[in-house]
Amino acid sequence: MTKKLGGYAGKLLRVDLTKEKIKVKDLQEDVCKDYIGGRGRDAKILFDELSPNANPLGKENIFCISTGPITGLLGPTTGRVNIAAKSPLTDIYGNSNAGTNFGPELKYAGYDGLVITGRAEKPVYLSIQDDTVELKDAKRIWGEGVFETSLSIQDKYNGYETRVAAIGPAAERGVLFGSVIFDLWDAAGRTGMGTVMASKNLKAIAVSGTGELSVADPKKYREVIEDGWLGLTNDPGFRMGEHQALGTSVCVGWGNAQGWLPTRNFRESVFEGAEKISGEEFRDKISIKMAPVPGGRACMSCPNRCKRFGRIDTGKYAGTRGNIEFEGVAAFGSKCGVDDLEAVFHAFMLANDYGMDCVSAGNMIATFMELNEEGILNSKKDDKIDLKFGNADAMVEMVHRIANQEGKLGKLGAMGAYKATKKIGKGAENYTSCIKGIDTIACDPRAAKGFGFTFAVSSRGSDHLRAHPVFEMIRLDGAVGKELFGSEESCTLRGYGGKANMVFWHENLSAVTDSMGSCRFMHASYYAQYPVPELRAKHRKKKSKKEVHSIKYHDWLSAATGMKISYDNLLRIGDRIVNLERAINTRMGIRRKDDILPKRFMEQALPSGPAKGEKFAKKELNKMIDKYYDLRGWDNKTGLHLKQKLKDLDMKDVLSDLEKRKLVVSKSSKKKGKTKKR
Repeated sequence: MTKKLGGYAGKLLRVDLTKEKIKVKDLQEDVCKDYIGGRGRDAKILFDELSPNANPLGKENIFCISTGPITGLLGPTTGRVNIAAKSPLTDIYGNSNAGTNFGPELKYAGYDGLVITGRAEKPVYLSIQDDTVELKDAKRIWGEGVFETSLSIQDKYNGYETRVAAIGPAAERGVLFGSVIFDLWDAAGRTGMGTVMASKNLKAIAVSGTGELSVADPKKYREVIEDGWLGLTNDPGFRMGEHQALGTSVCVGWGNAQGWLPTRNFRESVFEGAEKISGEEFRDKISIKMAPVPGGRACMSCPNRCKRFGRIDTGKYAGTRGNIEFEGVAAFGSKCGVDDLEAVFHAFMLANDYGMDCVSAGNMIATFMELNEEGILNSKKDDKIDLKFGNADAMVEMVHRIANQEGKLGKLGAMGAYKATKKIGKGAENYTSCIKGIDTIACDPRAAKGFGFTFAVSSRGSDHLRAHPVFEMIRLDGAVGKELFGSEESCTLRGYGGKANMVFWHENLSAVTDSMGSCRFMHASYYAQYPVPELRAKHRKKKSKKEVHSIKYHDWLSAATGMKISYDNLLRIGDRIVNLERAINTRMGIRRKDDILPKRFMEQALPSGPAKGEKFAKKELNKMIDKYYDLRGWDNKTGLHLKQKLKDLDMKDVLSDLEKRKLVVSKSSKKKGKTKKR
């Protein structure tokens, strides 16, 4: 940097595994201003340096790990880290994000991020101990599970003070949804980033740092984060203590009550066994009792402590221990029709130790169960396993078989549901929840239309965290929804009105927070539920004379870095990041036809529960996409960028590249695009 900004360490570490060369580079100040860091910086590196035709498992793929300017600082939730590369699971832009102490430690060592290229001749791990950066022989730990790998490396250095990002044997054996596990328990699971690490013969990254970080305006920074702390701790959800007591598994009961909990591979959206796999059940029977919050772990500087830690001491799963999260519970529980919480927890921890994404692994097993029950597969004949919904033993066994690519189904399962069902044929692909090649998370889009819409348009495939449009779930006042997003339906689960506007706003905000290094759970207190400052002030006057506390991201970023960021400019940066990710994907072949939901969600009505009879209307989806494309500045027919939008966002370098490839449009066609499945 020509002029060091606050919050940043100021350096990038570039590692060429083929040449065994390590270089330290200054951060580019213009990239910080345009894309902040984290997710935004990773996308910029991939756009600038990665060939769209690169083999995801070839040495030409580029693997990035990035922190944001608030990562490692004091403040509410400052422990997020981003990873990105071309995905071997989806063959498009791949990205994952985790809450962990690895990111802060990397900055204390002096680096805002890593860019890893090439492929090592033999297994290695990367050791970063402040200024001492070395590639070490990993032959002895190649093939070991994540837990053993992490503990072994920590024993060599500073114990638990050394932070480790590790992969497991599943990624090494070519499972396409291999994850990166930070600090023993914290998974960056989606899109197969662990498999990219394995393809580079990179087993782990270990980091210890003793440096310091500073902010541009300490007085203002303290004021902003104090307001943010009060906003979070005064939030009704926080005060009720459900998140702290139950972790993200609070969503099991919540989703079941609202009718969006995926059950038996999305055949249904309510699970009769929900109470048996609930956060309450885990708290009472498995969670380790420790003060002040039973079984709670937290990311850097977070009072939420949403990571529930537990251990099984007796029975056939004795010795199982670790973090539990809602997505893993739903993947191995309700989606597979399994109500045995110990089996679900065991399967989840097995997936973590093998280094597999729990969402893709659980969805794959649930898909096999349905295909078997539909007669498309014969699991007893092919692999001597009785794959049917509710069979906990078979579910656990399939985790082992997929991780080890054992048997016909193990080999198919390692490909992920989209590619596996394509290979099976016989209409098997109609039983997946995949969009752009990746499985849908634990929310049925027929019951939650805003979430369903973000699944369709997300840059990394079916994904809620690109937007996290929780307004429809927390049921804000309809008048607020109308004023913010143009329709009272934006604050309801079932309606379509205003949802394109709501997802657009949430996507921009999420792109910013992922790039800053903050957690998505801060969104609930953002502007005390009213995102527009003027509207927030108006409703505060109506409802209370007391000051409403909240985290103001633009002030937070400004105080930390010294950049002068307004509210409107903050969301403009988010828009720029989303457009950059779309540009990466359009170069890899993504078009409007790929922004679609699976047939099941549009043609099969939910059979029971609060959302009984609901489908996601194809006509409404097309109308929402037209509206969303207008907001994004994309062509209605193709989904390509409009030239003017890229000019408006000062993305001239992106425009120039896309023009050379003939991937921009001068004027939007208002014709509706086709909606064929990818």
